[in-house]
Amino acid sequence: MQLGALDSEAGARAEWDRLTRRVPELQGRSPQITRFEREGRPTMWRLRLGVEDAGSAGALCEAVKSRGGACAVLGG
Repeated sequence: MQLGALDSEAGARAEWDRLTRRVPELQGRSPQITRFEREGRPTMWRLRLGVEDAGSAGALCEAVKSRGGACAVLGG
């Protein structure tokens, strides 16, 4: 699941810290912060989290959204 696309690695880490304070279900998990290059556009940093299965991802994503975060379940 994706929790954000930010303009710096520091911004992605700060967003993770903010989300783990607001969403207790995220605590104890390890985020994936990866650089994303797009031709002719600024570099972005994706904040993602690996989740066991689609059902768990959906429930966790709803918890994030209910506490003011952004979230999208990826894949299918």
